[in-house]
Amino acid sequence: MRSVTEPFSQRLLRKGALVEETYTLFGQWTEGDSFDKNFDRIFYGHFRSEGWKKEVRSTLHRRFRDLGDAKPLIELAQRNYNLLDWKLCLHFWVAQRETIYGLFLENWLFPQYESGRLLLRTEDALPYVQQSWKTLNATRAPLSEYGAVRTARDLLRMARDFGILEGEGPAKKFSSVQLSDDLFLYFCHAVATEEKSTSRVPVSNLWKLLMLDQERVHDHLLRLHQYRKLDYQIAGSLVQLTLPCATASEYAERMAA
Repeated sequence: MRSVTEPFSQRLLRKGALVEETYTLFGQWTEGDSFDKNFDRIFYGHFRSEGWKKEVRSTLHRRFRDLGDAKPLIELAQRNYNLLDWKLCLHFWVAQRETIYGLFLENWLFPQYESGRLLLRTEDALPYVQQSWKTLNATRAPLSEYGAVRTARDLLRMARDFGILEGEGPAKKFSSVQLSDDLFLYFCHAVATEEKSTSRVPVSNLWKLLMLDQERVHDHLLRLHQYRKLDYQIAGSLVQLTLPCATASEYAERMAA
């Protein structure tokens, strides 16, 4: 998994997903203009207070320091791609770049999903949060009791806002995430880019970020091969996968056309 933020970013975690704000920003984005110029034009008079506007600006500016990486998200938003599906694309992008959230999904939430757990509460995630803090921040002071509770709560809330979990109360449960063929193919391209190999797509740990195990990924690939939407060949331990496009950005242009 990529690690391009410091292990623990309070701002990014506590401000959360900001799905609709990001979708609006990218949907009206003008290439060539600065982040601030785009933000001020798009959100003029949009927020309930100047203070919240500054919080959103600071959070999104930090999250999208490298807008080149976010090009597929911008392409899809500008083509009015369905918001419910788009936020899964944003979730996948964020989970690879915001270390504590991505590791939480891969190392704690996905195992809970595999185990068949029905309900998830803040206190359930506390042991993981406390241990991961020690691992990721060995030179920093331990989290306070309140800090650990808030971090666990924010992680579950973020997964809820991205559509991986559901529930407004203290207990969350897993959502039934359905990937269309186009969306699954988009993720195949994104995984291939991160793994730097199409042959790694069927076995990549990145699928855990979407609560998909290798068996389900394999079944998806076989079905799409049968419909000639990709080419998937297996011979023992050898895997050959040919995708429709060279990059996720190129496929994003096609899927939202």
